[in-house]
Amino acid sequence: MTAHAKSDPSLIEPHEFLTDEFRINPFPIYQRLREYDPVYQDKFQNRWIISRYEDIRAIYKDNNRFTRAVYNPHGKFKFGSDTTLGQTLNELGEGNDYIWLRGLVAGEFVGKRLEKRIPLIEQTAHKIIQEFMATAREDQRAGHTVTGQVELVSQFSARFPIRVIAGMLGLPEEDNSYFEAVYDRIFAGGGYGREHFRQGVAARDELFAYLDPLLDDRLVNPREDLLSTFCHAEKDGEKMSREQMRGYVALLLVGGGDTTHKAIDAMWWNLLRNPEQYELVRENPELMDRVFTEMLRFDGSNHWQRRRTKVEVEIGDKVLPVGATAWLGLGSGNRDEQVFNEPDTFNIFRNDLYFGKELRTGYWSENCASHLGFGQETHFCMGYALARQEAVVASCMLMDALKNPRLADVPNEGIAFPPPGRGGVRGLQHLEIEFDIF
Repeated sequence: MTAHAKSDPSLIEPHEFLTDEFRINPFPIYQRLREYDPVYQDKFQNRWIISRYEDIRAIYKDNNRFTRAVYNPHGKFKFGSDTTLGQTLNELGEGNDYIWLRGLVAGEFVGKRLEKRIPLIEQTAHKIIQEFMATAREDQRAGHTVTGQVELVSQFSARFPIRVIAGMLGLPEEDNSYFEAVYDRIFAGGGYGREHFRQGVAARDELFAYLDPLLDDRLVNPREDLLSTFCHAEKDGEKMSREQMRGYVALLLVGGGDTTHKAIDAMWWNLLRNPEQYELVRENPELMDRVFTEMLRFDGSNHWQRRRTKVEVEIGDKVLPVGATAWLGLGSGNRDEQVFNEPDTFNIFRNDLYFGKELRTGYWSENCASHLGFGQETHFCMGYALARQEAVVASCMLMDALKNPRLADVPNEGIAFPPPGRGGVRGLQHLEIEFDIF
C-alpha cells in the first residue's frame, strides 16, 4: 500500500488486492470497500467488486439483469472452458439447460439419499483417524515426540472428502491414492501461468480417461453408486452426454473436495483459538452444526462469486455497463457490520446469524440473517447438505479421538488465499495439532 493510501483510507488502489497482506487478511480492505466504495471498479483486473451484504443479496435474486453463464450452449461456437475443470453446469447460467442438468441428480445430495451415505462418511473418517493415530503412537514409541501430533491438513482433511467422493462415485478403493494425486494436480492448475494451466488440463484429461471405462461398465452393469446414476438418470426423455457426466465429477471435486477439507480445517482452527467455545462443543457435540455455520460466516473458503451483467445496471451511484464482470464479495458481506454485530469475532452463540437449515432463498429478518457461503437462489450450492454432513461428522469424530487438543507452537499464517501460482480456495496450508496420547 502506498503512503497516500495509508493516509487516506477511502483511496483503494487495485494493487492492494495483489499483496501478501490481502492474501492473509483481506478484512481491513473489505471494511474500507463497504464504507467508502461499496461498488468498486477495479480497472486493473477489469471487474466491479460488490462488498455489501444487501447488494450481494439483491444480485443473487436478479436473474433478469445478471447471469453466471460464461457461454451460450446453443451459440455458434462449441464450448471451450477456460478452467482446468472443463465443462460443468455452473457455466450454463440459469436457463433451461442448467435447470435440466441440475435436476437430474440434485436429489442425490439431500434427504434420505444423503442419509444412506452417512455410514460411508463415518467409515471413511474412522479409517483415516486410525491411520494417523497409529503413526502418532509409533512416533511416540520411537522417541520422536513426547505428545501426540497430527498435521490435520495432510493427514486427515485433504484426504477425507476425496475418499468420500470416490466412494460415492463407486471408484475402486485401491485407487484412492491415485484419485487424491490427480485431484491435487487439477487444483494446482488453477493457479496463474500457462504452465500451471497446462499441467492442470493434462491431469483433468487423465482423470477423464480413467473414468471412461468405468462409465462404459456402468452403462451395462449399473450399481448403487453415482457413476451409475450419471449413466442412467433421465429427465424429460433425455440423458446426460459423456461430457456432462465428466463435468459432474469435476463439480464434485470442487464442491465436495477442496471446500469441504478447508471447512474442517477452519472449524478446528477457530475452535482451538477459542478454547472456551471448544469446551462447550466438546460437552455438547450437537453444537458442532453451529460451529460449521459460524465458520462459513466468519471466514469460509468461498469469498467470491462472479456474475456478468446482461444489461446496464445501476447500483448506488455507480453504473455497470452491459457485459461487466461483477465480483460478489461474499467474504466481505459476511462481515458487514450493518448485518452482523461484532462481525470480526468468532462466536457460535451470536443471535444475529441464522443457524437453521440452509435455505435456497437465504434467510433475512430485521435482526437475523443467513451467511452467504453457499450462495443463494438459482445457484445455491447443490452439495450444501453433503458438505455440512461431512464436516460436522468428521469434526465430532476427531473430537472424540483427540484428547486435550491444542495448537502446536509452530509458525502458521492461518487461513489465507492460496500462495501465488497455486490454485484452490481460501484455507489453511497446514494445521499442526498436539494432543495427549496414552
